[in-house]
Amino acid sequence: MVTYKQIEELITDFKFQELKNRQEKTNVFTIVGQTHTEHWHSSFISWLLDAHSSLRLGYFPLERLLIMYMMKNPDCGFTLRDIYSWNLDEVRFYTEKDASYQGKKRSIDVYGESRELIIVIENKVNAKENYNNSEYGQTMDYCEYVEIHKSPEQRALYFFITADQNQTASSNKYVQISYQEMFDNIISKCIEHPQVSQDGKYLLEQYAANLRETIRNSNTPMALVNINLCKEIYDEYAEILDDIFMMVEGTMDIKNTAEPGCMAYEHYQSVFDEIYLSVEEKYGKTPNAKLQRQVMNFTDLYKRGAVKPGMRFCMKYDGEFYYARIVLSDDKKNCYLQVLDEKQEPFVEPGTNRVLGIYENSSSAGVDVINLRREKKGISERVKTLRGNTYWVNDEGLSIKELMDKY
Repeated sequence: MVTYKQIEELITDFKFQELKNRQEKTNVFTIVGQTHTEHWHSSFISWLLDAHSSLRLGYFPLERLLIMYMMKNPDCGFTLRDIYSWNLDEVRFYTEKDASYQGKKRSIDVYGESRELIIVIENKVNAKENYNNSEYGQTMDYCEYVEIHKSPEQRALYFFITADQNQTASSNKYVQISYQEMFDNIISKCIEHPQVSQDGKYLLEQYAANLRETIRNSNTPMALVNINLCKEIYDEYAEILDDIFMMVEGTMDIKNTAEPGCMAYEHYQSVFDEIYLSVEEKYGKTPNAKLQRQVMNFTDLYKRGAVKPGMRFCMKYDGEFYYARIVLSDDKKNCYLQVLDEKQEPFVEPGTNRVLGIYENSSSAGVDVINLRREKKGISERVKTLRGNTYWVNDEGLSIKELMDKY
């Protein structure tokens, strides 16, 4: 049971109050009612990538985007040296670029062009790709338009930026980037940059706060923007936060309970929720799953060709080796990670033929298999969290995280 003293220690901690303060800051996007309007997001992305914007960071944001493209698409045909040699100051960005073609009225969300490059960005927040009653989606139309109109000296790069990681472009020329990746790899780096303008930093922080809002008709935020702070809080108060989570999830009516943990959660719910969402190694969801972190599961990776049935994974932790493999459900529709014993065989329930150790989450799989071995060896200390998507590595040396980024 969580005591009043423990709760007081947690909620008066500077980091807990800092997270609360970040949440309560006024967000101009919310004020004007434009939290998830695609045109507004496109305008922001255009401003962010423009080397001549008021950010005063030059081509720094665009360079980050191009490096993400290269990392996600190793066969892209260019290297880091090429990116450094391109004149990125020349790229001019526009929104709603007319791309009408063969009687189809089309417009590209964000379009950048220089003598060397054409940047095409399709931005999806709430809507899905438009097919206009044809078998070809709008991304294929944009590709055809650009490939016909570009000069031989220009290289065209296509980006599909989406709030829904399960949504993919109909054209395979597009590299998918989630809004979480946009924040982690570009926006947060710009906020921390020593040369960012004061006004620019303010707008970036406002936009980041807006990304915390949930996507319409879903229970997932576009991106989590305080992950590091949330993990610091969790690392320091793991036992208290674990107890509060279990207490709230097991209480039917927290408004009428006398449990201190439930009362604290009710009062500071948004702060607790962001902590639980950010710690994907342990939770990635709020009590009773009212909100869930958007993550790519093994079924998604299987559909994208990133993993195949039978693919083996190995994890080294504290000098010990652990094993797992990819398995499919009987109907071949769902994909999972199955942990294996020290002989690399499935765990079977004693006295039965029932196979154990099938997981949707690589972190949970890692925690359980480590603790099981520790239990067998008589080691009392238990692992509570594990970033499983970086620990599990396949035979080619790629971690689950690297497979997610690549596909």
